[in-house]
Amino acid sequence: MTFGLNLRMIFRMKIKYFILSIGIIGIILSFSLTLEAAILKVGESLRPFSLQTVDKTVVTVMVEEGRLTVKRNDQTGKLISVIRPEALLLDFWATWCIPCRAAMPHLDRLYRQFRSGEGGEEKVEFFGIALDRQGEAIVRPFLQKIKLTYPQLSTPVGDAPPEFIRSPQEMASAFKVQEIPVVYIFDRQGKIVHAHVGFKESHVKEIEEAVASLLKADK
Repeated sequence: MTFGLNLRMIFRMKIKYFILSIGIIGIILSFSLTLEAAILKVGESLRPFSLQTVDKTVVTVMVEEGRLTVKRNDQTGKLISVIRPEALLLDFWATWCIPCRAAMPHLDRLYRQFRSGEGGEEKVEFFGIALDRQGEAIVRPFLQKIKLTYPQLSTPVGDAPPEFIRSPQEMASAFKVQEIPVVYIFDRQGKIVHAHVGFKESHVKEIEEAVASLLKADK
């Protein structure tokens, strides 16, 4: 009799643990889907913005005459370059974010890979958007340690036109960044072709394929 009761108790405990496990998995999946649903969708348009890199270059990104356009100016306002890339990647991150740090070496490798290709410097742009509220004061020392090659935007620009986003925090709001890292890839018309939140190894391949596809379409 005691043996039978023990078996029933063990069975009931297993059922309870099973139900609890299913519930936890459901919550995790629901949370993950909620995050994915929160970001901008494929097909949505770029929000124009103007931000400053840690080396004081002002970068302005917009869609001009139907084409994605990236302009660089120095501190005095002198125009440095105008590029109309085939692919633009935006990486939203912060210094305290462990998944962001894990993703960065992969993004940097892809940036160097695509930029080193034929005409790559005219066809591909990657920008990191540093969301630390302390801005350059904390971002610059961090970048000096990890030495990324793709440009990092961390400083607001006060004199940009009113229709332009002018700070990293405004960027996070306009691009629906609630969790980080978030990566967006835009095509030559400034439309989103890829978006994800968080970091998984599979994202690296997805990014590589998305950018390669945009460059292939240009040929």
